[in-house]
Amino acid sequence: MHRAFSSAVILAIGLSGGGGRPGFTQQPAATEILGGPGGSSFSDSELQPGARILEVHVRSGDRVDSVQMLISSPDGRTVMSPKRGGSGGRLNIFRVNRDEYITGVSGRYGDYIDSIRIHTNKRTSALFGGPGGNRDFRVEVPAGNQAVGFAGQAGDYLDAVGLIFASIQTADVGQTTRLAGGRGGSAFLDRDVPPGAGIAEVRVQSGDRIDGIQAVYVLPDGRYVEGERHGGSGGQSGVFRLDSDEYITGLSGRCGDSIDSMRIHTNKRTSQVFGGRGGQSDFRIDIPPGSQAVGFAGRAAEYVDAIGLTYGERDTWWRRPSRRGSYRP
Repeated sequence: MHRAFSSAVILAIGLSGGGGRPGFTQQPAATEILGGPGGSSFSDSELQPGARILEVHVRSGDRVDSVQMLISSPDGRTVMSPKRGGSGGRLNIFRVNRDEYITGVSGRYGDYIDSIRIHTNKRTSALFGGPGGNRDFRVEVPAGNQAVGFAGQAGDYLDAVGLIFASIQTADVGQTTRLAGGRGGSAFLDRDVPPGAGIAEVRVQSGDRIDGIQAVYVLPDGRYVEGERHGGSGGQSGVFRLDSDEYITGLSGRCGDSIDSMRIHTNKRTSQVFGGRGGQSDFRIDIPPGSQAVGFAGRAAEYVDAIGLTYGERDTWWRRPSRRGSYRP
């Protein structure tokens, strides 16, 4: 059974992100709803501005019992959306990666949603549910949009399903300093930073030069998220851990065709020297007063060829939890 779903949703949802993270800020709409006639109507339209879907929970057996989302709110808390359907069946969890967004759902239905797959911009989930149903379905959001929730009908089971969607936009999460170093390698930029996150530690691979660099972030609820590693994996592993009241303000070192050595400067101290003794010139990069670094920018391949910082206003980004332990992978 085909049913058109009213898109009179008035909540504007904004996802803070950039670079690899999809974002959306305009008023959401809804796809058509496909499935059976039973159950009560629902719509996931109560997300806070800045929310992000982390996981989709599907309970299923011979049919789909329910769908539910785990959501990261802008202040770093994780909350579960209302469960749409019943509590039977087996729990399946589909995790949405940081550079991923949901674009559609497909499966089979009759009087209920018998099976469902979740489609993203990068992959398709396993099939959840049973072999029944008398009709195939596929619901997709329009190009340039991403799903931000579910809509449909549900009771003891998921009777019908559709998607709430909004336009994907790239939000500016900060500015970038100048770069120091050479011209080799490929450009990189840490703009895929979780809302409200602070840098908890910096991992540096180094020997005669800086091989690789990576930021690890701590969210306001104390959870840790690894940023992308830039450069190679050679050299020795070094870690610079920040205190809970500490933030990065600059970098210094020596460079030539690549970054030969580097120190990390914070509002409280300066790190040890990472790297070797080479390089043709000294460099120092500082962010403006009232700011804090939120990631790295530069060029890299097997080594870090050039380095800089991305930064934002401290009152916007500084939400580090008052207590935390050292990150352990």
